[in-house]
Amino acid sequence: MRTGLDSEFYEVFSRALGSPPFAYQRTLACAGELPQLVRVPTGAGKTAAAVLAWLYRRRFHPDEQVREATPRRLVYCLPMRVLVEQTLEAVRAWLTNLDLEAEVGVHQLMGGALDEDWVRRPERDAVLVGTMDMLLSRALNRGYAAARSRWPLEFGLLNNDCLWVLDEVQLMGNGLATSAQLAAFRRSFGTARPCPSLWMSATVDESWLATVDHPAPACALTLTGADRSGPLSSRLRAAKTLRKLSVAGWPEGGAEAILDRHKPGTLTLVVVNTVERARRLHAELRKRAAGREIEVRLLHSRFRPPDRRAALEAALAPTSGAGRIVVATQVVEAGVDVSAATLVTELAPWTSLVQRFGRCNRFGDHAAGEVWWVDLADREAPPYAPEELSEARARLAALEGSSVSPEALEGLGPGRPPAVRYVVRRPDLLDLFDTEPDLAGNDVDVSRFIRDDADVDVQVFWRQWEGEAPAPDLPGAAPDELCPVPVWEVREFLFPRGRRAEGSAGYVWDHLDRQWRRLVSQEDLRPGLVVLLPAEAGGYRPETGWDGERTDPVEPLVAAAPPGPEEGMDDEPPEEVAGAWVALSDHLVHAERQLQELVATVVPGVEPWVRKALEAAARWHDVGKAHEVFQRALLAPLSDEERAACAQTLWAKSAVGRRLDFERRHFRHELASALALLAAPSQVHGLEGDELDLAAYLVAAHHGKVRMALRSLRGERRPPEPGLRFARGVWDGDRLGPLQLDGVTVPALTLDLSVMEAGRGADGRPSWSERVLRLRDRVGPFVLAYLEALLRVADWEASAAEGSSGGGGRGA
Repeated sequence: MRTGLDSEFYEVFSRALGSPPFAYQRTLACAGELPQLVRVPTGAGKTAAAVLAWLYRRRFHPDEQVREATPRRLVYCLPMRVLVEQTLEAVRAWLTNLDLEAEVGVHQLMGGALDEDWVRRPERDAVLVGTMDMLLSRALNRGYAAARSRWPLEFGLLNNDCLWVLDEVQLMGNGLATSAQLAAFRRSFGTARPCPSLWMSATVDESWLATVDHPAPACALTLTGADRSGPLSSRLRAAKTLRKLSVAGWPEGGAEAILDRHKPGTLTLVVVNTVERARRLHAELRKRAAGREIEVRLLHSRFRPPDRRAALEAALAPTSGAGRIVVATQVVEAGVDVSAATLVTELAPWTSLVQRFGRCNRFGDHAAGEVWWVDLADREAPPYAPEELSEARARLAALEGSSVSPEALEGLGPGRPPAVRYVVRRPDLLDLFDTEPDLAGNDVDVSRFIRDDADVDVQVFWRQWEGEAPAPDLPGAAPDELCPVPVWEVREFLFPRGRRAEGSAGYVWDHLDRQWRRLVSQEDLRPGLVVLLPAEAGGYRPETGWDGERTDPVEPLVAAAPPGPEEGMDDEPPEEVAGAWVALSDHLVHAERQLQELVATVVPGVEPWVRKALEAAARWHDVGKAHEVFQRALLAPLSDEERAACAQTLWAKSAVGRRLDFERRHFRHELASALALLAAPSQVHGLEGDELDLAAYLVAAHHGKVRMALRSLRGERRPPEPGLRFARGVWDGDRLGPLQLDGVTVPALTLDLSVMEAGRGADGRPSWSERVLRLRDRVGPFVLAYLEALLRVADWEASAAEGSSGGGGRGA
């Protein structure tokens, strides 16, 4: 008989899924503390266990302290892209069944429309689902396929107030060690809100989570005796027999053998280790299956999202008639709820094979499943190491003719741990806090901390345009346009044999010069970039995905609501645009009120000095817009008569549009705001010491474009006086004010750029870098970035409210 917490979770789970929870799922949800590791066989419902345990503890648990201690965001990290849509669909269905779809957000962390942007609601409960590439790069402050100015925002939010669930960790490689190191760093540096991690797999050992800074968990949550004797037992004992398939000339030579073993009306799943071999086998199977009415599908990771969804939906649809053969890569190893009557797999590491076996007769719905394995020579081992295949080959030989059900495999151990070549260390994390490129324009490459060298991607999209090069106002890439492609393949596509190919071109966005810059060498390509290709360059088919051998033009996807142009260094972010005339004094008051409400909701226990600095930062964040350069740019589109009428008011926003043309290139009002705060008498703002430095840093950083380094940029306009300091369009000695700030008169201020110099000034004042480094070390990188995010969100929400209310009106 169920009582107490167990009974309540039973009710929640049953409403969500329409079936009762397994015993281990109840244990996970009702435990005093969440474990770090869950190890249960494939097909046992790990996704539902993790998501609904979090949801129960956050929304339904009777103990308010448990609800408050449970993070607002569940970050569900998957190693394969193909799993993301399936997980999102399941989570949305569960929330709908629980009548929570309006209260709990569900987001795919691949970018997205701004009005659905997860970062805008840090106070809201949400489930974030993404690949480890997208999630770990963001947690390391180098978000793939994200604007540079967005990096610290997502870094702050993903390292605070989140429960990280890392699923199918046997496939994560370097990313597994990175996830463990990040968990250790959050403990040592501190977070503003709890940010625990939960790792899950059918094949994992506690020792795999032991890194230089992260100890191995003491134990793992596993199946209980009630699971083994209850409803889950049919899955654990599902019949599936292993045999070796010997064929000549694999992969094409295996097509006829696969067709011979396919059973009409069922699904046959063929798992191949490389996309290139999968394409070859798929083409041969389609040719040989012609006239037999057997449907043949191809599934891998290198599709644009709509095509990938269509391929997955077609592959997983109910079978009928002659049945279906699906040729897939490792994308089906984890999390894909498919139950094939027949499985054919290439030799792979043991952990991968166990996952593949789990796709055969997954739910015990076939009287007997058949598993056939194909041996590979060492020269065909990549992307795996020959020694990994050697160990797996020995295990398979010992199991020839035997069952490979989860129950039969349970005592064999998890096999070799994932190979880890690079481990992110504490100094690396501290270096990554700075998002400024070096003097040569280069960034720290985090790809080595996420995937193996041969398995890192760029995101590619195709467009048509007039003229030789794309115009700066060409809309940016919509998420559905992006196709992940390994870096080395794009290098070969654009630069065969290391040279630029005649007639081919690739472009990346240069946020500093605000234009699409042509890639001129292989070295220009690095993981995480978004690359624009002309449609006529080819390289893609919707049915088969990326194929660098194809030269026929690609049909670009046209978004229903195309994104705006890419953001440049001088642009105001689109979230900032109120769409109405708003006086500067009004906007500062609105932002401070929004900040106070947000802090009271998400971090009510923040230290008093931090709260004081945050509120001051909101009050001062846009004071730099009083600078004459900003005001002239804001009023420039108006007629002379309108400009004269408006010039009596200092404005924060206009209804004219997003793009401002500053007479000083790269002008950043937030730097002027921070310098004004540092220049103001203490009796005006009431701050001193670290309070003042924190407020000034948050003011400077609230658009993500001015943070740790103060230096001039390429192409800036120089002051007429020789030797005068200048940075981001601000000149030493610029005057700002006087102005009214929420009832306080701010006198005319002189902006002093001596803080951009290294070392202390003649008056003993610390440099900007010294101030920020001291703050980073006192507050911690995760908390400091989180505070940046809170101010930024408060600013956005104030702008959104001003736009919806019409602002103050011109001349008001």
